[in-house]
Amino acid sequence: MKDCLTRNLEVTDVVDPSGGAAGHHAEFLVFRNTAGFPCTLDGFPGVSFVAGDKGTQVGTAFVRSNARRHPITLAPGERVHATILIADYQNVDAASCKPVQVRGYRVYPPNETAAVFVPRAQTACSAPNEAAGQVQPVAPGASGA
Repeated sequence: MKDCLTRNLEVTDVVDPSGGAAGHHAEFLVFRNTAGFPCTLDGFPGVSFVAGDKGTQVGTAFVRSNARRHPITLAPGERVHATILIADYQNVDAASCKPVQVRGYRVYPPNETAAVFVPRAQTACSAPNEAAGQVQPVAPGASGA
C-alpha cells in the first residue's frame, strides 16, 4: 500500500469541543485522502506554529506523545485525525514566553518531507521550549469522538 503523500491530502483544523487537559486545549488535525486510490498513514505528523507571510517557525516544534502508532489505510475521501495539545501561553511568564501572534501550523503528514499550511490564528510562545505543544499519532475518524 502506498503512503499518503502531502499532495494527496487535505489537512484541516477542528477545535475539540471537549477541551483538553489542565493548562492545554485540544484540536484535531484532520487528514482527508483526496487521491483516487487508497493510501496509508502511519505515525506522527510534524507540527509547528508559523507566523508572517513567509511562514517562519515560531517556538519549538510540537513534541510527540508516548501513544502507540498504528498504520491506517484511507479509502478515497476517508478522513483520519491527529490530536494536538496546545499549551496555554498565559501559564508561562511573559518575559520567558515572548508571546506572538501566529497564523497557523506547518504540518508534515507522517513520513513526508513536504508540508502544508493549516490556518489557525492564535497566540503562542516564541521562546524555544516554552509551552511547546504535543502531537499524537494519526487515529481513525475525523475527530476524537
